Amino acid sequence: MAAEKTAYIEGFSIGGKTATSKTAACSGKYIASFVGFSSVDNPRVIAMCLIDEPQGVYYGGTIAAPVIRELFENILPYLEIYPN
Repeated sequence: MAAEKTAYIEGFSIGGKTATSKTAACSGKYIASFVGFSSVDNPRVIAMCLIDEPQGVYYGGTIAAPVIRELFENILPYLEIYPN
């Protein structure tokens, strides 16, 4: 699933970039990450999630982006940033 879907919050414009990298050549261990910001037109919040050595699925868009979505679901209303 694309990060645009896993970080999506209805009514908000959220931008971001995923990454998945190996920790060392042939180690079989990864770091999954996602940097997200909102709103796209006038950024007021930025957050980054790094997951070191995830078990099972290890793609940033699959496991790190949903963490940012959950964080933004709490941060945006707290900062009085409401849906468009």
